[in-house]
Amino acid sequence: MNFNISFRSLDARRLSQTKGQVNINNNSTITSVTKDGDKMNVNFVFSSNYEPNVAILRIEGELTIEDTIQVIDDAIKEWEASQKTNLPKDMAEKVHNTILSNCIVEASILARDLKLPAPIPMPQITLNKADATDKCDTSYIR
Repeated sequence: MNFNISFRSLDARRLSQTKGQVNINNNSTITSVTKDGDKMNVNFVFSSNYEPNVAILRIEGELTIEDTIQVIDDAIKEWEASQKTNLPKDMAEKVHNTILSNCIVEASILARDLKLPAPIPMPQITLNKADATDKCDTSYIR
């Protein structure tokens, strides 16, 4: 299964200044699925909502999937049978993971430009001073 993603629209809006705790909710939604020969086109919307009412990042795009005719036909049948709400589970996981992994990077750049926190949790370092003084490890891997 090969994926090719392209963005059609990037929208970033700051609604207010950040004050205190900010919750960020990321979501990907498949809006349409169409067959194009031996390919399948999946239109999507990715959004990062900064609550309470701080900002909205929205990315619209298209994911083109290349696979065997059988896999594409099965996916289209599942999409139509579910009233245009579901793809086969294994394909849906790959599609949403591809959308998320590509859009999170783009959303991080948009967030930086608006001086917002990145839409992904940043690693936190916690130093336990009691443990650090007890151990005398000269290894560069800790």
